Amino acid sequence: MTVCQKCGKREEYHTCSKCNQHLCIECFNTVHFGINAPRAGNSIVYNKCAFCGEIYGTNVKVEVCDKCAIILTWISSMNYLAAVNRVSQLIRSNRLDSKLTNENYCKANFGVHATQVIMDAVDSLRIQ
Repeated sequence: MTVCQKCGKREEYHTCSKCNQHLCIECFNTVHFGINAPRAGNSIVYNKCAFCGEIYGTNVKVEVCDKCAIILTWISSMNYLAAVNRVSQLIRSNRLDSKLTNENYCKANFGVHATQVIMDAVDSLRIQ
């Protein structure tokens, strides 16, 4: 097991091709998506969610809204189910971008953790 190069935890989630670091899931989400990042200042930053396309305001540069953050941050099985339900809800309402159904695209942009959730939700809706 490799040590996370950012926080020193003894868990490795991802070796990033962009930043070439071994990162745990919390550090990966902070570095790449801004989740749990420190405040950027007193102003509000408006962003568009990478998953649902909703525009939201926050005090840091984050690429996903609060509702969709579970897709990237799930750790337990209950969080995993909540993430699959969120992706399923987005698919049913036609708000999930069609390129997110491509497994290679998801792995390259969101890592294997989020890819697992997205592909499981897509597969479960195809069966129904």
